[in-house]
Amino acid sequence: MKIALCQINPTVGSFDYNRDLILKNYVESINRNADIVVFPELVITGYPPQDLLWEDGFIHQNLHILDTIAAQSTIPIILGFVKKENGNLYNSAAVCYDGKIQSITDKILLPTYDVFDEDRYFTKGREPKVVSVNISGKRVNIGIQICEDLWDHNYDCKVSEVQKKLGADILINISASPYHEGRLNNRKDVILEKISKTGLPYLYCNMVGAQDELIFDGESLAFSASGDCIGQGKVFEEEIIFVTLDSDVKVELTETAREEKMYRALCLGVSDYFKKSGHKEAVIGLSGGIDSALVAAIATDALGENNIHGISLPSKYSSDHSLSDAQELAENLGIDYRMIPIQEAVEGLEKVLYPHFLGLDPNVAEENIQARARGNLLMALSNKFGWMVLSTGNKTELALGYCTLYGDMSGGLAVISDLSKSDVYALSKWVNKVMPGRIPIGSITKPPSAELAPNQVDPFDYDLVSPLVDSIVEERKSQADLIKNGADPDLVNSLYQKIRINEYKRRQAAPGLRVSSKAFGLGRRIPIINHYKGKRK
Repeated sequence: MKIALCQINPTVGSFDYNRDLILKNYVESINRNADIVVFPELVITGYPPQDLLWEDGFIHQNLHILDTIAAQSTIPIILGFVKKENGNLYNSAAVCYDGKIQSITDKILLPTYDVFDEDRYFTKGREPKVVSVNISGKRVNIGIQICEDLWDHNYDCKVSEVQKKLGADILINISASPYHEGRLNNRKDVILEKISKTGLPYLYCNMVGAQDELIFDGESLAFSASGDCIGQGKVFEEEIIFVTLDSDVKVELTETAREEKMYRALCLGVSDYFKKSGHKEAVIGLSGGIDSALVAAIATDALGENNIHGISLPSKYSSDHSLSDAQELAENLGIDYRMIPIQEAVEGLEKVLYPHFLGLDPNVAEENIQARARGNLLMALSNKFGWMVLSTGNKTELALGYCTLYGDMSGGLAVISDLSKSDVYALSKWVNKVMPGRIPIGSITKPPSAELAPNQVDPFDYDLVSPLVDSIVEERKSQADLIKNGADPDLVNSLYQKIRINEYKRRQAAPGLRVSSKAFGLGRRIPIINHYKGKRK
């Protein structure tokens, strides 16, 4: 029995496009002698459809596309869609063949954590099912699961074990599981656990592509009943994975290196964000620092050098090496490079404000005039030429509020907002390892600085601070936990305070691409007004 796992890249709400993409892959699978063709979760609507599910006509269009596909079906096709029954919506999988819908399976376990909020929209299925299909005159019983049905550790219903008792010969999971670091090994371990309990082959078809801040990595998996890997999809690429269950062929499970995988995830996130939003060209403020250098490299690889515009925006505090590093980067990448000095604009604003600031010492207000002048100029270029501004702040800066609203935070997409400062350095060094000298060495080695005041450097030891911020945000460790493990109490309490009071800034930031287990954005919901001090003892 030959099964085709089609890890494809649908677009939310683009019904005709998704239909054509499904049928194209279905036909190709048939032409390559597949017996069953499998597609990801909610592939007809795209994932996640969120509140579009409540839009008039959305469910009807989704059902119409399913009927269209079913009418053209010959061999069994398994695909995700939204079912409506008695006023309730279900995240479901249809099995179609011989020109019609033969059976429907509903998702049993609905995730409501991190980026998932399926209880908001869907009703859970009543009980796991097994679907029987005819393959070359032989009945095959398939336990069809939908994404979270695999991750049943914290649920009473153990879907795989129930389907085994119902007579399943094989388990097939259709999924829209977003990428974050370590996700492939998580999936592998859970699948192997299910195989050890059921003794059944397990096939996992995952979505690929990016939707808003989520990035789906593909990497569909197939394991035999003995736990051998017999199929693995490429990472971040559309592909049909053909699996022959009765074959002795084994596949060595491969994991892409950490930095390469993060970099490729961000490239896909940028590429799909532009393609699916109808944009083609990006503009980036090039400071000569490491953050804007990495963003420019990612954008160039995602969109092509002819679609990237790098703008140097020097003030009187900008160092010569910052200007030369920005120009060298642009030349290395082959992108359009322009310089627009901001000093005249800054002095004009300072002149207007002079009567109101008279007698007061200069402080962050004057510094931020420079950042906002840069933001205004980049947004003006965006408006005039239709270029999307890519903001360049990293996760550590965003966490601590070391960024300027309507200044360096301006933009349509925050490319590296889920990379800690440590990861910015790690990915930049990986870029230069793959293509030596691509990012100027000065951008990597010089002390980080916003250059908004004389001889200014960033007020953090990032080697120390960045891991602590990750522990607080991603691992939810308390001050007491960190202090117990040797962290300086004053530093830890200061970081907690900075993260707490800057929620209002992050709420106004451009959407960012998620590559960690806990990113700012969809999966982190902290009140803006919040007096909780954390557990200190």
